[in-house]
Amino acid sequence: MDCNLKPIRAVMRANLHRDTGAGGPQAIYPPPAVATYRFFNLLLSSELPLPELRRDDAGEPAVAVRQMRDGQLDEQAFETRYEWRDPRGALICRCGRNGSGYLLSLPAQASFHLAASGTIGYRAEAGIEQDLLRQLLLNQVLPRYLSHAGELLVHASAVTLPGGRTVAFLGDSGFGKSTLASCCHLHGAQLIDDDCISLSADSRGVCVSGGVPTLRLYPDSLRALGLNAGHFAPYAKGSDKLQMQLADSAPVLEARRLDALYLLDAPSRTRAGGEVCLEPAGGQAAMMAILGSAFSLDPSDVDTQARTFRQAAQTLAGRLPVYWLRYPREHGALPRVLRALLDGEAG
Repeated sequence: MDCNLKPIRAVMRANLHRDTGAGGPQAIYPPPAVATYRFFNLLLSSELPLPELRRDDAGEPAVAVRQMRDGQLDEQAFETRYEWRDPRGALICRCGRNGSGYLLSLPAQASFHLAASGTIGYRAEAGIEQDLLRQLLLNQVLPRYLSHAGELLVHASAVTLPGGRTVAFLGDSGFGKSTLASCCHLHGAQLIDDDCISLSADSRGVCVSGGVPTLRLYPDSLRALGLNAGHFAPYAKGSDKLQMQLADSAPVLEARRLDALYLLDAPSRTRAGGEVCLEPAGGQAAMMAILGSAFSLDPSDVDTQARTFRQAAQTLAGRLPVYWLRYPREHGALPRVLRALLDGEAG
């Protein structure tokens, strides 16, 4: 598979059900102001301002992001396909499908209608601010949209180290991916993405690209890294994270060869004051880590899940070096982690 992304519009038409009339996209608000942006290799127009993305007026947008009128879409007409819940069992997101596409519903926040025509309609619940709506679109909806289109997108961070070696950090939320990426960036690395990356394979090996050039950190990590809190803004309502858009760093849209993938172990499995440990990871662990971190629009769809499995296997078949990265979850250990990464680059 070539590192360049496939034509998004054609792929989405092949993967999403076509509009059938009933339950399909309805009239939407006349666009008060529409801008064109690039997300990974997807060109999209949006009524919702997306300052985190690069503006790009070259070419025809494949996707239009539009606001939906209240009541214009019958959400009851969508059959529930999958639900995501937090560890306490509370519903985070519900995926529904009918003959015209998919509906992602985030309780008490927003709903997004993904139509085969190339339209993503959004409707925010009362009181939801624009910053939260924007983050839901960038971090939840668009990655799942591209995943359904045939791309392998995983919840991970990636940087190109000062010597030119590109590495990625993969692990569950709270395992330290953003903190590691930020630490590397502060010591001369170029940030590719701190939350979502695209993986693909060709004759060179595994390729990686990013979509949103921002740093997102919890306040304690921000302080420990010596960053100026004045340069950060609230990430989204209800989240303790802060974010900073990197004005001097454009999204790394071109695919770069990935030289190593580091799997982060659970913080609970690390010992305070312990050593930084790099160990080769077995193929099964690497496969499960990629599959567990892959974005998915409809996990109940057997065909798309089989495709994701094949893509993950193809990624590992490229002889990508994969390591466990274990270190004490103490900010004071970060310089030692960075030295270990740079020693690996030198070696």
